[in-house]
Amino acid sequence: MEENYKTPDNMRIYAIGDIHGYLDLLDQMHEAIMFDLVDGAPENVHIVYLGDYVDRGPNSAGVIERLIERRDRGDGVPKTFIMGNHEIAMMGFVHDPEGHDWLNYGGIQTLASYGITFENDTILPSEYVLAAEKMRRQIPVKHLEFLSQSKLSLILGDYIFAHAGINPLKPIEGQTQNELTFIREPFLNWHKDPAFKPFSHKVVHGHTPSEAPENLPHRIGVDTGAYESGVLSCAVLEGADVRFIQVGDKKP
Repeated sequence: MEENYKTPDNMRIYAIGDIHGYLDLLDQMHEAIMFDLVDGAPENVHIVYLGDYVDRGPNSAGVIERLIERRDRGDGVPKTFIMGNHEIAMMGFVHDPEGHDWLNYGGIQTLASYGITFENDTILPSEYVLAAEKMRRQIPVKHLEFLSQSKLSLILGDYIFAHAGINPLKPIEGQTQNELTFIREPFLNWHKDPAFKPFSHKVVHGHTPSEAPENLPHRIGVDTGAYESGVLSCAVLEGADVRFIQVGDKKP
C-alpha cells in the first residue's frame, strides 16, 4: 500500500544530500535552487541540509563557512542543518582523539582545509593528540558550534529528515542518535521485507550513495556520492510531488 505523503500546505522543501567538502557543488546547488524559485514559488520554502558536510572533499572548511553564511543571511527562508555521521566523528575526535578513527575516512582532508597538515600527508597514531590540539586552536569556534548545534532529525508535514534513516522496527520518536546517523539495513530495503508497512512519515535521507536519487515507498535517498561521482543531488518536495535537482558533472 502506497501512502500519500505531503508537505505542509503551501510549502516547498529542498533537501540537499551529502556535500563532503565540495564547496563548488554546494554553490552550484544554491544557484540552482534560486533559479527553481524564480517561477511559481510557493508561500513558504524550507531548505534542509542532510549532513556529511565535511571529509573526503577538498574544502570542508569552506563548506562550513558557507553554511553559516546561509544560516545568518536573513533572507526569510528557514534552513535546518542535520547532523551526519562524519560531523559526529569529527567532533568526537576533537574531544577524544585516541578513541576515534575519523582520520581514516576523510578527516585528513578536513584538517588540510583548515591548514593542519602533517609530513607526507599521513598522521601517525602517536600524533592524534597533537592533531586534536591543533584543531582546537585553528578551527574557528563558530564552526565547531555550528556542527554541535546541528539537529538529528526534523519533521515537516508527512516527512522526516535524517542523515541515514530510521530503524523501521521502532517508532519515530524512539530513534537513537546512532540509528539516525548510521543506519543502513534493515531500513534501506524495508519495502522488500515481508513485515513491511508504511511509516507514519516518509524518510528523506543521505548517507548511502546511489547512482541516482531514489524515491521508494518508505524513503527518498539523495546521496549520489558527490565525492566520487561529482554530482550533488537535492530532493524537491511540494504537496505530494517529488522531483530532483542535480548539479555537477559525472566523473569519468
